[in-house]
Amino acid sequence: MAVCASGVAYAAPSHLLVRNALIFSMADGQKAPFKGYFSVRSDGVIDHIGAGLPPKGLKADQDVDLHGHWVMPGFISAHSHLWQAAYRGLAADQTLMGWIEALYSGKASVARPEDIYWFTLDGALDHLAHGVTAAYNFNYGGANSAVVEATDRLQFQAEAASGIRFVHGLEPLPSKGDVSLGKARQHVGDFLAWSAGQHVGSTFLSVMINGGTGFHDTGEVAKIEGTLMREYHLFNQSHYLEPPENVSAQQARFHWFEDEGILGPHLIFGHFIHTTPEIIARSVKAGASMVWNPLSNGRLASGTADIPAYLKAGLRVGMGEDGEASADLADPFENMRTGLYAIRDKYQSAAIMSPYDVVRLHTRGSADVLEVGDRLGSLEVGKFADFLVIDPTNLGYVFDPYATLVFAAAQENLEQVYVGGDLMVEHGKPLKQDFAHVRQEADRRVAASVQH
Repeated sequence: MAVCASGVAYAAPSHLLVRNALIFSMADGQKAPFKGYFSVRSDGVIDHIGAGLPPKGLKADQDVDLHGHWVMPGFISAHSHLWQAAYRGLAADQTLMGWIEALYSGKASVARPEDIYWFTLDGALDHLAHGVTAAYNFNYGGANSAVVEATDRLQFQAEAASGIRFVHGLEPLPSKGDVSLGKARQHVGDFLAWSAGQHVGSTFLSVMINGGTGFHDTGEVAKIEGTLMREYHLFNQSHYLEPPENVSAQQARFHWFEDEGILGPHLIFGHFIHTTPEIIARSVKAGASMVWNPLSNGRLASGTADIPAYLKAGLRVGMGEDGEASADLADPFENMRTGLYAIRDKYQSAAIMSPYDVVRLHTRGSADVLEVGDRLGSLEVGKFADFLVIDPTNLGYVFDPYATLVFAAAQENLEQVYVGGDLMVEHGKPLKQDFAHVRQEADRRVAASVQH
């Protein structure tokens, strides 16, 4: 036991000590960044944080002086499709339904489960390289039960191999064939038992259901999803009210979420653009949440979710990168800028949403939506040390650090990415995997499937 000059005792030593950093902690009651330090235990959890110099008795195996560079929590993508990294730029002139046809019925339909493994690993590493340290991953399913099972397990292994923290979004049903409750129950139960036996450590956050209620013309899928949620105590993230076409028909499906017991604190709406005041009010009352995906919404011309109205109503909101086949970049800096600009354009007001607001949504907001706010989303004692180091050298004079972070910072300013106090990315290069090889393998497999 080490004892500092003030008489405070420390377990010796910590895994990592970061000093002389401008810290954007995103903790409640700590909006202003402060120059200070924090230390990280061997299990990746922050054990001390404060302003100024670290106490003399606080020692660590690694002692890093950041010389005033900025530190913030890693971004959390509450809505991603990691495997879509293989299909950037696809269907460039299509809105959602035409894009889905080009990807799911076209290019991706001939990909094999082992291809999807490489695509998912590529996407996970790309997320990390851009400063996303945790993600909800909508895993790719398939046309039949055997393909769904194989791809789900391989994608889980790819997520784990990447080092990103992940919520595994599970496809409960194949896109074709038997969509019975019995088959879905067997698949979900088998996967949960299998995943519980995978020793991947703290990067595995949870399993949730990829909901499909919003894409079906009957309530049968909603019945199955509601039953699975209750039986297995699972959350559900459902794409809903995304495309601008047939909005009335989409809105008419809302009662299925209520009727089948899906609507509640375990439901996350993905996109959730074309809402009504009544839908918002009922969602807030039930405790549901949503994920905002500005880059893909803009690319697919889906529309702009009214985030200020949602927040005012009390709806919990997170942010997501979505898939790199629709957002094309897994870049949270671009995502924040795009979203903030779209909201200001919508309201024709520069005061309607601040830079701080979008940083909070992409960190604390996403952590809350994914039910990991006790572990992630801010730099505080007891939470995982998932953080970014940002070089502000070329960002000019800083009038407002949050404005500079959102309006001016970019990938080139992102120096390092840490997950659990371990350095995972340096100057855009993942350190735990041969990213160039992974990307070459993914590109090779896409090319082979396209020529199939």
